Amino acid sequence: MNKGSWLLLLSMILMLAGCAKKPQEIFEEQKSGVVLICNQFYYDITLYNGNHLYFSGLDDDGDFTNLTADLAEIKKSPGILNGTGFFIDHSGRILTNRHVVAPQIDKDAVRKNVNTIIEGYASYIEVLQDSMNQRYQALQAYAQQSVYEDEEGNSYTSMSQEEASTLESELESLRQQYSEAQNLKNDIRSNILNNNFSIQLHSEFGIAYDGSNMGSWDDFMKTPCRLLRVSQDANSDLALLQLNKGATPQDAYVFTIDDDNIAACEHLEINQQLYMIGYNHGVTLAQTNSGISAQFTSGTVTQQPDGNRVMYSIPAMQGSSGSPIVDDHGRVVAVNFAGTNGSDNFNFGIPVLRVVTFIK
Repeated sequence: MNKGSWLLLLSMILMLAGCAKKPQEIFEEQKSGVVLICNQFYYDITLYNGNHLYFSGLDDDGDFTNLTADLAEIKKSPGILNGTGFFIDHSGRILTNRHVVAPQIDKDAVRKNVNTIIEGYASYIEVLQDSMNQRYQALQAYAQQSVYEDEEGNSYTSMSQEEASTLESELESLRQQYSEAQNLKNDIRSNILNNNFSIQLHSEFGIAYDGSNMGSWDDFMKTPCRLLRVSQDANSDLALLQLNKGATPQDAYVFTIDDDNIAACEHLEINQQLYMIGYNHGVTLAQTNSGISAQFTSGTVTQQPDGNRVMYSIPAMQGSSGSPIVDDHGRVVAVNFAGTNGSDNFNFGIPVLRVVTFIK
């Protein structure tokens, strides 16, 4: 091997080796660049007749939560979702997971629920119509019983003119009510959802920094963000937020995402040490007497990366989605996005190569 080849090999080794840092050093250096995201959201369905239904999600049984036709009401009780994100440049851009900022909803369950509600109202109207019809028939029978004929075949009624007029007025009112109920029932059933209906997601985003004091969800919205874009790649659960002011705070750490990170990720080895800075369980664990506090957890690579995911033994819970996964040099190698069913101790990250492709 000639001298030039040796120098190239040495430079690659130095690039990959770098200088390992102590875990406490990594945490103290980087925690200011990791933020707790609050997504306040609700879903909006526009019916055929122009009316709207709003709800904040589906419960464990697949039923609506906070279902209402009042926009002001749903804004008072939106869905709340926490996640983690981290700054990737000085323009206030924050990398996180797609499912943190754009939570998916089961459209089949939504359609089934809406159609069940519609059919329920329609069935209730049919019950009222049956009651109207029974009353109408009873009045007609009563009127018929008051009619008699004389010897010459002429028909007469035993009711007074006032009673007959009242009876006819009630019959006419029942006919009108029945017709109005029929129109209402037809209008309600015209809103039956087919497979092509759409659901609009409305979200407001805010963040909290490590060390900040958050007394309510509204405090998050004092540092508002906007959604720039989400990944359309099914294998890249990624999204970009940006601070509304368009600038990263000067004292916040900015994570570098470049070829050095890609090289570090591509050379991950089984049992290699990795770290995560994030907000496990959102506000529940982050809230301390000293304000919001990020957590630093560690584990090792447990499966050879396949290009779509990195598997590691770092404990993680809901709220840590979007956390940076770094090696012992502090280089981002993945973005945490999912866990394994039945265990918090084996989780997955999106390799940094996919991150680079997304943010370009």
